Amino acid sequence: MKTEAQEQEMAGIEKLHQQDIAATLSGDPKRLAELWTDDAVRLQPGGPPEVGKALIQTNDEKMKAQHPGMKILSYAPEIKEVQIADGWAYEWGTFSGSFQDSPGGAANSLRGKLLRVLRKQSDGSWKFARVMWNPAE
Repeated sequence: MKTEAQEQEMAGIEKLHQQDIAATLSGDPKRLAELWTDDAVRLQPGGPPEVGKALIQTNDEKMKAQHPGMKILSYAPEIKEVQIADGWAYEWGTFSGSFQDSPGGAANSLRGKLLRVLRKQSDGSWKFARVMWNPAE
C-alpha cells in the first residue's frame, strides 16, 4: 500500500506526464522546454547528445522552422514502471503517435520506447532530467 507521500509524488509525476502530452500536441518548443531541468540531457536516434535545456529548445525551434507545416496529431505514452528515490524518479515505457508533414498531408505513425529520469524541483513539481527514446521495431 502506498503512503500519502508516495501518492503525492505519483500525482506530481502524473501532472508532468499530462503536461508532456499537452506540450507535445501543441508543437510549441517553448512550452516543451518548460518541462526540462536546466541541465537536462536528451538522447534521440541518429543524433548527438543534447545537453542543456537551452540546446534542446534551440533544436526544437530549428526543427519547427525546417518543418513549418508539420502537425502532431496524437501522442500517447504508456508508462510501464515508475520508481522514486530521494527526489529522483525513473520510468520506462512505450509511446505511439501520429503526425502530418504538411497540412492536409497523409498521417504518419510512430511507435517508440522511452527511458526517462525525472528530478523533483524545489517547488515540489517534477521535470525531465534525462530522456532517451528510440523507434519500436
